[in-house]
This record gives sequence, structure tokens and C-alpha cells, in this order.
Amino acid sequence: ELAKISGRAPYARPLLAQAFDEVMSGRDPKATGGSLEETEEVRRRRETRPLPQQTNNHLVRHRLQILARLLADLIADPAYGADDPARISRVTLEVNRDLREMAGLTAQDIAKELGQRLAGHKSVSSRLEEELPPDTIISAGLIRKARIADDLGWRCPYTGLEFEPKDLIDRRVDKDHIIPRSQRATDSLDALAVTFSAINKWKGQRTAWQFVTDEGGKPVPDAPNFCIMPLARYKEFVDRLDTKGHPDDWQRKRRRKEWLLLPRYEEKARTFTQGQLTQTSQLARLAAQVVREPFGNLTNPPQLIALPGSVTGAVRKAWNVLACLEKAAPAVMEVVPQTDGTTKPEVKTKTEIRDITHLHHALDATVLALAAHFIPNRGDVWRLLTERRLNSAQQAELAALGLFDFDERGQFRLRDLGPGLKAQLRERLAERRVVQHVPADMSGLRIEENTRGIVKRENGRVFLRQRKKNADGQMVVNRTNEPEGKVVGLPRADGTGGKLNALHGVRVIDGNFGIAILDAPDLPETDRISIVRFFRVWQKLRELRTRNGGRIPRILRNGLLVHVPRGSRAGTWRILSTKETEAYGIAIDLTAPDGIKLAKGNAPVAKLVRDGLIILPSRLTGVAPN
Repeated sequence: ELAKISGRAPYARPLLAQAFDEVMSGRDPKATGGSLEETEEVRRRRETRPLPQQTNNHLVRHRLQILARLLADLIADPAYGADDPARISRVTLEVNRDLREMAGLTAQDIAKELGQRLAGHKSVSSRLEEELPPDTIISAGLIRKARIADDLGWRCPYTGLEFEPKDLIDRRVDKDHIIPRSQRATDSLDALAVTFSAINKWKGQRTAWQFVTDEGGKPVPDAPNFCIMPLARYKEFVDRLDTKGHPDDWQRKRRRKEWLLLPRYEEKARTFTQGQLTQTSQLARLAAQVVREPFGNLTNPPQLIALPGSVTGAVRKAWNVLACLEKAAPAVMEVVPQTDGTTKPEVKTKTEIRDITHLHHALDATVLALAAHFIPNRGDVWRLLTERRLNSAQQAELAALGLFDFDERGQFRLRDLGPGLKAQLRERLAERRVVQHVPADMSGLRIEENTRGIVKRENGRVFLRQRKKNADGQMVVNRTNEPEGKVVGLPRADGTGGKLNALHGVRVIDGNFGIAILDAPDLPETDRISIVRFFRVWQKLRELRTRNGGRIPRILRNGLLVHVPRGSRAGTWRILSTKETEAYGIAIDLTAPDGIKLAKGNAPVAKLVRDGLIILPSRLTGVAPN
């Protein structure tokens, strides 16, 4: 801290010397009267500095701007603030831990990063689909077991013997807590192994290391054809386990190896301090600054609560709210076969739901709000939420709130939400109030970096060739054709042009700004709809405005919500992409407002306009149901 002050400016050096003297004499420079005391004035100046002066992370700035707009829409929306900020009494904050990690990445880079995180999950799912009978229901629990088995190379860590995916559904093998659950109460992937059921039963309440130490070299009582590896071979097996993959994967695999090689488990005391509840990260402070702004003139501004992730994690685990998504997105449920031959509907995992609906974000926000409402931080309540074992006094403190129960081991268990509240949550989620931020920026040029050669021009299209390397590293000629409006560098009418013309080449515009719809009735239908490329967008819109009788045309853009009242594509949709195709002309791809995957592809815009297409308002609170 002192070093930072010293390097800030020359005038800070005398202050540094004074602070140093205070530290050496045993006083705290930040205490009242100290040289580094943070007075109310200092705190106020720090919190009112413009955001660009407080962070140079462009993604953080962007998210904070979106937060400010969302808050303004919440205050204005009749269903929430009704233009009265005083109606809002509490705001709960939790910062996305990925925000800093994703800073500086393009949308393609972010998609690649998320794809790499889910690569292991998808590869295991694909193997199960390939090797198991076609009628097998691949449940979330089965995928979870298979991911553990995949980390272990599909081998039992105690015998080194191989097993197959079918052994998972036959229960020949099953999950095993490396450290018995009675000692370490967690079901995280790194805490689990997969072994043969007979071995799991024999292992009992011993750690993996203790079990192999005691029984190494011995046959398994209920399965004499199995033999536990000697300790030296077991250690060699664990050391050779793969730790490759995404950082999330290798961290999980590395932790599992540490548990497998741990001779004796001793539960360490939690280091959860009161400071964790009051000292928030810089991101949370910046968010709080944005939230306070609209309420600055109120006598009683809303209470701001920064909920720690450890607390919200405990609450999410206790409340089974994912099933509340069923009405909005039925695909979140799956039918799981039971051991007695019956089936039971179960909700899919959060990872799987992320690929089905964006409403899981709304559900997370609901958990934050309800946790802050039902579980006020009186006394040590939040700290106790994160403890595994509670003494009688701590149990009494939680029991007094009327929200908690305790199992036979004295462990905390939060009661579920009431059926009435869950029913209301289902109805609100079914409104599908999901919106996507659509940037208004028209600047820039989205264009491919490589030049393509012109072969010929015909019927408004340009036929191109480009030499490039294929997957095997060999140079091949890639032939494509594009609409003339999608390329830059075509010769002018008089045959002249720039450098690209001299090369007899062009560059292809990589992306559309949107689709313009003119409302001029005197124009034929084909002239009322046109693609707006991401090239000189403002000039193009100015030309279209003139043709539209001085009115700004309607623009369909990726992320906008539209409503089609009739026809084969009747309903409310979100636009996934805008494009121009040979088969369908100018068209858009559609999905449900909360959808992830394509629902209606290649919808001709001319047909949608005839069916009464409406662009819905872009409030960040979403669109209320019809």
C-alpha cells in the first residue's frame, strides 16, 4: 500500500514518510487521525469519480453502462418502479466472475472459450450416444459419472482394470467418494472416482490412500477375480493420470489426484471472515456506484446488498428452482429410468440448461433477490450458511429464523420455497422476458483480411477464387460466389478503381448491419426491403431515408425481438441472423425470445412483412406477454 502511494506522485513522499513512522511506532496509518485515514470526503470523491477513471477494462465499462440502462428501465416500467424510484427498497448485487476473464475477447473468442469449457462434457455425451443402446436415456447423472470415468481413463483407480460406458448403466461400476462423504461433505467432480461396486462397498469409510494401504495386493471379497493394486503401483497409476484440457478441466483433474494421494484427511477450519461479507471487489463497488446514481435525491435510498458467492451457492443448492423453468422451456426436463423399472421426470443440469434457454440468468437473479429477502445477515447467519457442521448454539440461531432444518448429523439444510412462490416464479418465467443488447454503433468496416480473385460477374453476383490451406495443410483453390453488394473493390462504371482493381481482386464484407424495411407504398415490394452491409452504414441509411419519404426505415438486426401476428411463422421471436440467400432472398433466422438454438430458419422478410411483422420495443426489462 505504501509502495503504491510512493510511486503515485512526488508530493506523496512526505505522506509516505509520515505513514512509515506511524507503522514503525505500532500505529495504523488508516485509523482515525492517521496520515492515510479514509475520511468521508475522500470516500465520496473516490466513489463519484467518472467510471472511465476507475477502470480501463472496456468490457467492465460496457457492462456498467448496460446496468445503468437496465436500472432506468426497471424504474420506468409500470410492472416494477412505475417511474417512482422510492418504490425500490433493496438492490442485491453479485458480480460475474468471468467478467474480467472475457475482457478484450471478441464474440467469436468468447464463443470459442465457452466451447472449450464444454468440450469435455460434449465429447463424453457423444461417446455415450455412440456406445449405448439407442433407447438409453442419457441423463445428467449418467453424463456426470461418465465425465469422472473419462478423467480416470475409464479405469478403476484401485485395480487399474478397464470398464465401459455400459457398465455405468448396469451399475457394475459406480461413483465413489475419494474422501468419505462423512468426513468431507461434497459431491464435486474432483471429489469422486468411479470404481466397481464390490470395491466401493469394501472400501467403506476409508480414504482412497488408506484403503489401498490396508488392502493392496489382496483380492476383493465379493469379487475374487479383482485384486487391489499394491501402493507403489497405485501411486504410479495416479501420477500418470491425464491433466490436459481447459484450465477448468486440469484444475479439477489435479485436485482429484491430490485427493487420491492424500494419506489422511483433516478438515481445516473455515477462514470465512466478517470482512468477506462487507468488503466487496472493485467490480461490486463500481456496480454499487451505478446503482446509487438514480436514488441520489431520495431521503431513504434502497439498501444495497453485495451477496458473497459462497452464500448464494449454498442457497442455490438448497432450493430446487431449476424445475420452475419447465413451463417456459419444457426441454429442461428429462425422463430418468429408476432401479424398480419405473421412470421419473428430473430436471437437467445447469450446464445442459445453458444450451436450452437464456432464462437461467433470470432464475439466478431470482435466487439472489429471494436470498437477500429471506435470509437477512443478522449476527452470523451468512457465515453459518457456509459451515458444514454446527453446534447447538449455532443451530438455535438459525432455527430462530424459521427457515432452516437440520439432518441427523447436525448439518444445515435450508427449507425449500413455498409452493405458492414457486408457482408465481413459473408464471413469471413463462413470460420469457429476455432481451439482447443491440449495439447502436454504425462505425467501422467488417471485412475479410484476405483478397479473393474475381473469376466473373453474372446476374448481380461475383464469382471468386482464393488459394488457401485445407485441413491437411495442402494448398487448394476455394471457389465461392457472393452478391455484388457484399464485396468491396469492384471496378467503377468507367473501369477505373483502386489497388484491388489493379489486382483484379475484391474483399468480402463479413457481416450485415441489418435489413431495412421501407414503408413507402409507392415502391414495389422488392424495392422496399434491402440488406444493409457493415460498410458505410450511415451513408446507406441516409439514402434509404430519402427514398422512404424522409422517415427512418425500420431496421431488423440480430438480437431484436419481433412479433408476427399470422402466417406459418406466427409468434414472438428473436432474430439470430440477417442474410441474403439465393434460394430465399433476403431472410432472417429466428429463435424463441429465450432460445439458444435455431427454431425457424430462412424466413423470407417479404413474407413476414405481408404477415404484419412488428419490431417490439427494446426495453431491457423485456416485453410483457400479449
